[in-house]
Amino acid sequence: MKCLTKKFTVFLIVICSFGLAEQALGQLSFNISSTGDANADAGFQMAAAYWSSQFEDDVTVNVTAGFADLGGSTLASSRNGTNFFSYAAVRNALAANSSSANDSTFVNSLSTAGTINVYANRLTDNPNGSNSLTPFLTTKNQVGVNRTNQKALGLRAGDSAGEDTQITFNSNSAFSFDFDPTDGIDSDKLDFVGIAIHELGHSMGFTSYVDVVDGFGDVLALANVAPTVLDLTRYSPDSFGVNAVDFTADTRAKYFSIDGGENAATTGLNHWSLGGRSDGRQASHWKDNLGLGIMDPTAQPRGQLHVVTELDLMAIDVIGWDRISSVPEPGVACLLAGLLGMTSLIRRRTAGA
Repeated sequence: MKCLTKKFTVFLIVICSFGLAEQALGQLSFNISSTGDANADAGFQMAAAYWSSQFEDDVTVNVTAGFADLGGSTLASSRNGTNFFSYAAVRNALAANSSSANDSTFVNSLSTAGTINVYANRLTDNPNGSNSLTPFLTTKNQVGVNRTNQKALGLRAGDSAGEDTQITFNSNSAFSFDFDPTDGIDSDKLDFVGIAIHELGHSMGFTSYVDVVDGFGDVLALANVAPTVLDLTRYSPDSFGVNAVDFTADTRAKYFSIDGGENAATTGLNHWSLGGRSDGRQASHWKDNLGLGIMDPTAQPRGQLHVVTELDLMAIDVIGWDRISSVPEPGVACLLAGLLGMTSLIRRRTAGA
């Protein structure tokens, strides 16, 4: 499954990718509506239980789940409400929620000023020319935070009512899902639980506003966009050189860093997808085909389990979630179990899926 196309709307941030349950192994719980399919509901419970086994925040995530005909090649779609907060408020919330060594490293790397340096392009007020791909250095005093991530950071009550995310799987007969990974995945079916874990990962904040720049940068000014919390880990050698996070939508390699870009400034690491117009994959994912984790943009082929990696867990941890210190090793198969926004569609792998 690949993110081949996307479309955009307002007042909603939508990530479609790899998606019910009320399950709490720690304090983190998921209140997810029924899909109308008992097997799918049970699969969602396994996916929710996985995240609850990894993080212990006193948060309830309200998920509207279901099936609909999403088209011939779309596997799933997730929609996540988002708001802008001041950079200072987000940094303070991250500091208050710091509970791991990685959290401390990340918080200490962030500017203590009221703004964050960003390296941007495409936007209508680009000083290099309207919509120019040539990057420019600027500052932002806002950060985009989706509803569920707001709960983890204490920017919204952890038990607040209302839909936090909406996850829809394709009901088209072209897709057949295996809802129980405990006995492996049938060779002709897709790993439903793994895909649901991925979608719930997006709901927890694995999102990037670079997708908005990529899709709408030609008609938007800097005031209309802001990096997400996860985007504060997004760097390139060029952005590191000017002490800024990379907020560009172009073909230059971008890497994940929790120490202000120091860890990979000269090593050429390539962690992030770049956007639909740049590499054909949503920026709200790891780089495709590198095996980086369950937040890759491409689903595993039929008959294969999805795998959560340490990189996946580190990313969710540093954006405000409290990781349980004694948990199963990452890498185990998934069977362990309104301002501006964007909409996108997830496609299946065209070969071997």
